[in-house]
Amino acid sequence: MIDIKVLRESPDLVRASQSARGEDVTLVDRVIAADEIRRSAIVEFEALKAEQNALSKSVGSAKGDEKTALLEKAKALSDAVKAAEVKKNSTEAEYKNIAMSLSNIVDKAAPVGGEADFKVLEEVGKPREFNFTPKDHVELGKILGAIDVERAAKVSGAR
Repeated sequence: MIDIKVLRESPDLVRASQSARGEDVTLVDRVIAADEIRRSAIVEFEALKAEQNALSKSVGSAKGDEKTALLEKAKALSDAVKAAEVKKNSTEAEYKNIAMSLSNIVDKAAPVGGEADFKVLEEVGKPREFNFTPKDHVELGKILGAIDVERAAKVSGAR
């Protein structure tokens, strides 16, 4: 996941990276917007929590009718704190979901484009040529009796 500080400070860099990959550039703005909503929900939750803590301390020293009124206020504030916490958790989950769909930043030296634009820079060695059709490791394992695919499938079961 891309560091949100990098995303906030240089969104154009991330947009250029998304564009170079051929991916959705508007995703950057959606992540930034989700982060702002998440941060405001956190601030709201923490402010209500601090108010609840201060009220709890004052309830302990209050007496009589004042204590009853403070307890009622504390109950209402407790409901508001719970609602703010639910909102905070949902906005954090939404932010994380959107942010995880952003790709890493492409290196500046990386060429732009897909597989069609790949360039071979250097070929080292020469591919081996066989006078027979080579077999993959699974076939060789079966022939040698080292791999029992059917039993492995039976033991592991369906996923």
